[in-house]
Amino acid sequence: MMKMKAFTVSEVTRYIKRLLSTDPIINNVIIEGEISNYIRHSSGHAYFTLKDDTSKIACVMFSQYVDLIGFSPKNGDRVHAKGQITIYERDGRYQLNAVGMENIGLGALHVRFEALKGKLQAKGYFDQAHKKALPLLPMKIGILTSPTGAAIQDILSVAKRRSNFSELLIYPIRVQGEQSKEEICRGINFFNERDDVDLIILARGGGSIEELWAFNEEIVAEAIYHSRIPIITGVGHETDFTISDFVADRRAATPSAAAEIAIKSKTELALELNKSIQRMSLIVSRRMELERSKINRFEPHQWENRASKIIELRRQRLGHSQDVFEQKIQAILSSEKEKLNVLATKIDSLSPFAVMRRGYGIVTKEGNLVNSINQVSENDSLDIRMIDGAMTVEVKNKRSV
Repeated sequence: MMKMKAFTVSEVTRYIKRLLSTDPIINNVIIEGEISNYIRHSSGHAYFTLKDDTSKIACVMFSQYVDLIGFSPKNGDRVHAKGQITIYERDGRYQLNAVGMENIGLGALHVRFEALKGKLQAKGYFDQAHKKALPLLPMKIGILTSPTGAAIQDILSVAKRRSNFSELLIYPIRVQGEQSKEEICRGINFFNERDDVDLIILARGGGSIEELWAFNEEIVAEAIYHSRIPIITGVGHETDFTISDFVADRRAATPSAAAEIAIKSKTELALELNKSIQRMSLIVSRRMELERSKINRFEPHQWENRASKIIELRRQRLGHSQDVFEQKIQAILSSEKEKLNVLATKIDSLSPFAVMRRGYGIVTKEGNLVNSINQVSENDSLDIRMIDGAMTVEVKNKRSV
């Protein structure tokens, strides 16, 4: 049997490239498809994918040709792209080197997207009046995302960096695929059934419109709209917009940005406090000016009568406020005392003295803790500390158990 010649990968790739270069159709072809993953590089070159219902092809259009087309391509556009099919030798994959492009409409998914967007907008789902205010300092934040994706790592990194005061509760979901929309809805309902969750973050990393489609489903929009808990979306990259973003109470450009909005740093909290103090100071100053102008309008005897009434009214209000304040302080003190008692009980249960009260002792040899018979020899002197005193003993023999 004659032995066949072995070719290198590079030789096979170059051979296929030469075959393609001699085909007259492949060298001047027009392909119809929907644009996906469109990126305009800083060099001016454009990289994108053309796809239909069953296939896709990678495309590149160099800057001199991008500048000649009469529109700005974007994801979802259906186009006719003219060019040459070539092999990109480094990756061994074929691509279209496009030299021209014509826009012929929107792709099927983008048509569905715009239709649902219009429907929900007409129902008032995007109205600002329906947006819920975000809590300044949420004590518990529910996270809906994939437990293995980059989004959760970004959120946890932000929380660690910003000295997070909030507790994060992670509800794992699939963020793409047919079942992901039901999992997103179940996650939102799960957090809404709890009484201790103050804010929800719905997040995933970037992707194509197909990969992000779960966030464009109507049932997900319904779940977000009816959530009693405010929801921040951080889906995809900065240029990605989903139906969920429009319905949510706040849209962030990325998962990291969503965490930055939800999780306040000590510096931000200090700034908010200073702003509140300044606002209060301004209100007091304006009120003092107003009262001063009122005082100037009265004659002395009028002011005396009015002042007496005001003083009496303020005295009554002050007395009432004092009673209310004392009740609140007493309630707070009782609550904190109860918490301290619980903590004291927990600390006492962890104390070595609690263990010793049950008949155990602490054994040391020359000041070092003994926790194994291998640390002592016969005739060694050991110190044993009991709950009510200490003793010194001598090892007569030792045995394993």
